[in-house]
Order: sequence, then C-alpha cells, then structure tokens
Amino acid sequence: MRSTTPNWLRWGGGALIAVVLIALPFQFEAFRVNQFITWMCIAVAAAGLNLLTGYNGQISVGHGALYGLGAYAAAILVTRTTVPMLLTIVIAAVICFVAGVAIGLPALRIKGLYLALVTLAVAVLFPALVEQFSSLTGGGRGLALVVPQEGCPRGRPECPVRWESPFGGLENDQWRYFLALAITVVAFVLVANLVKSRVGRSLVAIRDNDIAAESSGINVSRTKIITFGVSAAIAGVGGGMLALLNGNPRVNPTSFTLLVSIYLLVAVVVGGASTVIGPAIGALVYGVFTDVIGPELPGRFENATPVILGVLLIIQMLVAPNGIVGQFKEIQAKMASRRSGGAPEVHNGATPVERDTP
Repeated sequence: MRSTTPNWLRWGGGALIAVVLIALPFQFEAFRVNQFITWMCIAVAAAGLNLLTGYNGQISVGHGALYGLGAYAAAILVTRTTVPMLLTIVIAAVICFVAGVAIGLPALRIKGLYLALVTLAVAVLFPALVEQFSSLTGGGRGLALVVPQEGCPRGRPECPVRWESPFGGLENDQWRYFLALAITVVAFVLVANLVKSRVGRSLVAIRDNDIAAESSGINVSRTKIITFGVSAAIAGVGGGMLALLNGNPRVNPTSFTLLVSIYLLVAVVVGGASTVIGPAIGALVYGVFTDVIGPELPGRFENATPVILGVLLIIQMLVAPNGIVGQFKEIQAKMASRRSGGAPEVHNGATPVERDTP
C-alpha cells in the first residue's frame, strides 16, 4: 500500500531530519554526543529485532546477548589482531549471524511463548559465558580496549583505542558520531530495502500464516533461520558500534544483561513494530527518558525510573497500541478516508496503511 504522505512533505521532513542530525554534535558537549552514539547503537540493534519479531513474527527476548556478542567480538578483534576497526564490526556481524542461525534452529519446531523462553535463556546465560571465558573477555572486570602504542602517557606500554579525526575542524567525539550515524543510516536503508523486497513479503506471509505461506511455495524453515541470522547480524553491528564508538574504552558485561533485551523490545514496541523507522524512534524515546529526563527527576524517584518507564509503556499501549509510527499512519489513513469520503479497510484492527509499511 502506497503511503498517503505527499512527496513534498516526505522530502522536506527528511531534509529537516538530516540537517538536525548533522548539526547535533556541534551543539552539545562530548558526554552528550557519546549518549547520542549509544542511542544509535540501540536503534540499530532494535532494527534487527524488529526484522525478526515485527516482520517475521518470531518473538525474541535474547537480542541483548547478540548485541553483547557483537560488542565483545569487535573488542577482542581490535585488541588481539591488526584488523582495521571498521572491519571488525563487519566480522562481528558475521559471527552474530552464525550465532543467530544456531539459536534460530529451535524456531523450526517451536514458536510463540516457547521460542521466547529459549531466547530468554540465551540472554540470561550470556553474562555467565562472559565470566566463564574471562581470559578472553576480561570476566566481570570487563575488557579494556587498549593496544600497544608509542608515546603512551606515564610510560605505559598500552593506550586506549581511539578514533582520531582526520579533519582538523572535527573533534574526536564528533568524528565518532558521524561514523556511527553513517553506519546507522546504512543499516536502516538495508532493512528498508529488505522488507520491500520479495524476501520481506515472504517474512510477512510467514508471520500471518506460515501454513498458507508454505503452500504458496515459500520455504518457511529456511526463511525463518536466515531471518534469525540476519536479525542477529544487525544486532551485532549495533554491539560493535557500542564497543568501538561510544567513547568508553572498556566493554562491561553489565551492559548486556536481560534488561537490555527488554529495552530493545520496548524500543520496537514504542516506535512501532513492522515499520522500518519505528525502532529508531523508540530508541530515541528510550534514550531521552533514561539519559535526559531520568537524571532530572527528584531524588526519591531515582530508583523508580524503570517503574515509571513501565507505567508510561502501559499508557502508550492503551492509547497507541501500534506504536508511535503506527498511530501516525492510522491517523493519516483516517484523514485520507475523510477526504475521499470512504472508510479505510480494516484488518484485525489495523488499517492497510499501518500494516507492514516502512
């Protein structure tokens, strides 16, 4: 279904967003720019989860572990090999793809709540695996991103890995921001092209009715496994970005607990499942709440931030169950219907415009 948004509004809105994104790192201090980078990492990982859960209907509560696997894979490659840093993110994505395929194999026989429990077990086990292989991962202390370099301060043999800006007018944090932004844009463009392709239509067909999809000639088993792998690879890209670009010279296992998996799922739900841009908006909402609004709350509400977030999520589900983007598309469809004098067709409570439309 074609979008009813006028072309001039779409292009104008896109241009405005581009200008804002380019101007952001020049308007804030380095610590805030690092937070923006973290938000982009979450957005990319959530985009991978949305491909699996929103478009293919496979519920995963373990993408925080795949997010962490990508971070540790990139960090280990940087500290123990001479592979260029950007290439380590690609290799981390490949490693996560293989892990995603392995985790997705049970999806051939189970689905729904049972698949969610399998992925939940993966999320719970990941910190324990990090501890088990502490010689490689650093264990509970985390993995420091340091490599032998010349001229380290205080005569130390190793210095933290740093991204040096090749442009004189850019600070290092600004350069890392633009690298993260470029990777994020590429990831979302790839997801958008994928869901608009024949493969994307196959994902939606399997989600809606896998038996009917099988009878239509779609290889359901292969599609489910590959989707799990691609989703994990995208989450791994987000993790690699987090390890190398957010300004923290250490990867900690506490950054990849079960809560991270839940937050990724929250980003998908809040932004709008089955929409390409939804995870980015959900990650933005989550980041603004936790990093901007949360610290400004009175002291007595400091420990209640997750509870407040949960209450707001419940309210949003009551008001806009299809997420922010889904609600916008529903309003857009109603306005178009009023202009045309008809009523929008409804499928299971959702207008065609909002379903599976990027």
